[in-house]
Amino acid sequence: MKDRFIWGILPGLVTPLLVVLLFWYFRFNYLSLNDFIQQTISLRIQFKIIAVGVFFADLALFYFFLHYNKNNAAKGVISAVLLYAFYFLIASF
Repeated sequence: MKDRFIWGILPGLVTPLLVVLLFWYFRFNYLSLNDFIQQTISLRIQFKIIAVGVFFADLALFYFFLHYNKNNAAKGVISAVLLYAFYFLIASF
């Protein structure tokens, strides 16, 4: 794998969504995915769940890329976190 910015930003954007899906599957599998999404929106906790996904998934990716000296990819992960932060900031208004 080459050390490119794009190889950090793409997994940085996708893995938090995968973590949220895994959270739903292992904790709330009695709900359909649609019901789970509706519940999180009605309880106004969707940002908290996604933020946990961003934190754990992107933290792991960041340290993975740093461990293998892929600094540009690590910068891409940080950029993905910033994109999520700006999204949360804009969506909260």
